[in-house]
Amino acid sequence: MMPPEASLPGLARFLEVCRNLGLHLEQEPPRPPALTTREPTAGLPLDSLLAAVHTQVGYVGLEEGFVLLRAGDARQSDLLRVNELWRREQADPFGDLLVFGKEDMLAYHYATVPHLADARGLQPVVKVDMHEEPYAVPLASNVDRFFDTYSRYLEVLVAEPDYEELGPAVRTFPWQVPELIARDKPLVELLHAGHFDFLMSKDEETRSWVAMILGAT
Repeated sequence: MMPPEASLPGLARFLEVCRNLGLHLEQEPPRPPALTTREPTAGLPLDSLLAAVHTQVGYVGLEEGFVLLRAGDARQSDLLRVNELWRREQADPFGDLLVFGKEDMLAYHYATVPHLADARGLQPVVKVDMHEEPYAVPLASNVDRFFDTYSRYLEVLVAEPDYEELGPAVRTFPWQVPELIARDKPLVELLHAGHFDFLMSKDEETRSWVAMILGAT
């Protein structure tokens, strides 16, 4: 029996919001064999909610938005292939992140942080910028909360007057929606305690963004 959190209300909300907003979302069914937390993925512990996501969808992809890496058969598993390459090429601490998604056409990756797992083993989610010097910013306290937050971002984005002309550039995620990140209280507690400092940039933009999140609570 799957744990209660495997109902994934955040994922369900994400899929519903994409439908309601008329967004072009590519979606594929789950691919066997099922992911399991009993075995590591590219040497890292697999988050149970990520495994649960792949029991419901094999792939989702938004044009100019979030793309979920395919899993399943090892020969066709982008999740395994990307993470094996990632661990070979990325220095610590970034090499210890488990990448599960990316931004369409851009060098942004979505990853869980295994060593920050909570008491239930659920791993927080970060967005990694690989354009120059790598850095990451926290997005959610777990994978399902990430889908919930991202769905709310999509609602804010599409409501922007210039969305039709500018697309996602009109309001970037997560920099221009700190109030949505602040909804995730367990994440805010981790952020306030400095648990993401080893991944984050020390520049003024990042410090200001963190201050807005903490101020919103």
